[in-house]
Amino acid sequence: MNQTGRLIGGKAALSLGVLILAAPAQSHERAAKEPLKLGTYQMIKLVIPQPYSSNRLEYDYIVPLAQTARDRYFFDAKIFASEQPLIGASAGSDFFQAFGQSARLGVRTLFEQGNAFRGASVGYDSLWQQGEYYQQIGAAFEYTKRDYQLVLTMGLPMTPPGATASGDTPLASVNLQVSLPTGYPGLAVQPRVYVVGSNSTGSAVGGQLQFTYSFARSWSATLASNYDELTGVSGSLTFQVLFPQRQAESIGAAIHPSLINSFAGAVGNNGSRVIRLDNAPASSGN
Repeated sequence: MNQTGRLIGGKAALSLGVLILAAPAQSHERAAKEPLKLGTYQMIKLVIPQPYSSNRLEYDYIVPLAQTARDRYFFDAKIFASEQPLIGASAGSDFFQAFGQSARLGVRTLFEQGNAFRGASVGYDSLWQQGEYYQQIGAAFEYTKRDYQLVLTMGLPMTPPGATASGDTPLASVNLQVSLPTGYPGLAVQPRVYVVGSNSTGSAVGGQLQFTYSFARSWSATLASNYDELTGVSGSLTFQVLFPQRQAESIGAAIHPSLINSFAGAVGNNGSRVIRLDNAPASSGN
């Protein structure tokens, strides 16, 4: 009896051990299959350039259209306003120089057990400035891992060359940017190369180097400097906040906490969502 009791007790202990070891795996499997619970996000961004350029205030509203355990289909609506330059504006000019909007329809997909994602989006942008209306179509492709990001964006104007009374020409653009860790907590370096141009201006190759410091998880500041043959050297300081701030345990699906903001946030400007005219500096900032 004692030997039989010990045998039964050993089997019970073994079964209990198997259950304890299997519980985390089952929990992770359920999380991997559970749909994402990322709701609506909002973003406010202030871009402060050199005094002869225009300060710009942006607002994004990002709405999920459908979500699975790996995919998030979303609509990103941006509106923005630019004020007159502090230096060089005509006497008696209005306070605002330009207004615009940018819309993106996109999808982002998690992979590598929620430690990376890729995405694509397309959309329409417009700019109203000094009585003229400019339009373009745009697209973006993203590849993001925990500390690294690769973003390719492009914009193609719909305004025919020479069709504007002001003579300002909207520029087509292709931009490639990477984000790399610096080794300092919260600080990333983001080099960018781009090509802009039109039939009347020809093509110009440019480059930008920016440093972004993230603090309080949803706040960031970016210092950028860039150069191209059309406008020479320019730069900017950008402040950005994304809200609400959600914790990983409330999201449902498996995703690394460091990816939540970039996965749910706005599609970055990266020089293309704000239409650039031939007499304007590059649109700095993420």
